[in-house]
Amino acid sequence: MWKISVKHVKVDKRNGHYVYRRRVPESLKASIGKTEFVSTLGRTEQEALVAYGQYHQRIEHILALAKNGVAGLTPSEQAERLRAMLELWGADPTGPGRDDNEQTWRGEAAAKLVDRYQDPHTGRYEGVPEKEAAIASALLGGVSKEAPEPTIRDAFKFYLAENAKALPGQRKKQEQRLARAELHLIAAVGEDKPVSKLTREDARKWRDMRVAAGKAPATIQREKNDLCAVIAVARSELDAGGINPFSGLKLPKAKVSRQEERVSLPPEVVEGVYDALSDQRLDLLQIWTLLDFTGARPSEIRQLRVGEIVLGHAVPHVVLHEREDRTLKTPWSTRLVPLVGAGLEAAKEAVRGVNDPKAPAFPRFYGEDGLDRLSKALTSRVRALTKDNRHVPYSLRHNMKDRMRAAEIFPDTQRAIQGHAFGGGEDAAYGGPVSLEQKRDALVKALGGYRESPHEGRK
Repeated sequence: MWKISVKHVKVDKRNGHYVYRRRVPESLKASIGKTEFVSTLGRTEQEALVAYGQYHQRIEHILALAKNGVAGLTPSEQAERLRAMLELWGADPTGPGRDDNEQTWRGEAAAKLVDRYQDPHTGRYEGVPEKEAAIASALLGGVSKEAPEPTIRDAFKFYLAENAKALPGQRKKQEQRLARAELHLIAAVGEDKPVSKLTREDARKWRDMRVAAGKAPATIQREKNDLCAVIAVARSELDAGGINPFSGLKLPKAKVSRQEERVSLPPEVVEGVYDALSDQRLDLLQIWTLLDFTGARPSEIRQLRVGEIVLGHAVPHVVLHEREDRTLKTPWSTRLVPLVGAGLEAAKEAVRGVNDPKAPAFPRFYGEDGLDRLSKALTSRVRALTKDNRHVPYSLRHNMKDRMRAAEIFPDTQRAIQGHAFGGGEDAAYGGPVSLEQKRDALVKALGGYRESPHEGRK
């Protein structure tokens, strides 16, 4: 029995062999010349697994060539599709033909594709579509054995395949971010240039184009980091030559420091959001309160499950750890954060009457697009009270940091509560973790009786 679920593979009941069987879409039957792809992959599951990948990829290339042609492909992608086409026809993929008979039929097939574009007076071929021209060329001479140089698009495609985020939501955002970076680079250099031919001048053109577009220095820096990483991987894994022109590229300096990009919320703004949420959806008020009383990230609180809000412990707390459907920012982000004061009351309200430990504590904001919904919901309340773009819901982490500093909380305890790195060297390697009791006492001291309940005013 086929133990591993693989597309288009079935066991032949007559002999027990593993067979790849796939129908050709109706719209492509004429161009492919087949109604079905059928091939025996092996007599055993292991043999079939070994053969499957290469054969399946070949069929994918054939279908893609028939459906989309070669327009817009990189040289590497074009070569893969044309090679798959020649192999399907039983032809020599890297030459003009193994014998005179093959060379003859390949020449005739190429002529059928392009003869209609030949000028009878000059004998020249004019206006041959890219698809027909590429196929005719492959028929007449085959596809070069030498792999084409990887281009910008090849580099991005490979990087994404090797470094794709595991979670669908994160992967979607990663794909969108890299697609933008790829588009901007190609626009700056004017073509899908081979990676080995990229120069420092190309990198400066990209930088100047992004600056002229009015992008913030931090945005340009993030995109430059992506470009640098993509090209570095292409050079090491795809054997792309040349330099990495983005390494060490000077960028415009930010007008404000990283520390100033986000600042603590003024007390009247924090109170104003409490007031705005007091007569609206309870889950938003609970989340705002938990952010205020734990110093956690919005992404951490909104993805809590009921079982991760631990109320039956001597020190009630939330559990922040990675799961199959959630990653954390850094390894240091894995932690237990005590619940005190109004934060504890908000947590109790969130799980009241829910018995399933795997159920989301905040279902509206739990899913793939939940962070965007939460950010819009809370940011709109903040923005109604302050027009300073540095004031955002995330700023509550800065408020907590300010409170702990003012209360002279030991720095390692501050980091343990907020999930910050302990630094490098001996600081990170020595000593045990900060206990829940220590973190609870630190929060109680830092909060100092702040807000008895999420529905009451400041004490």
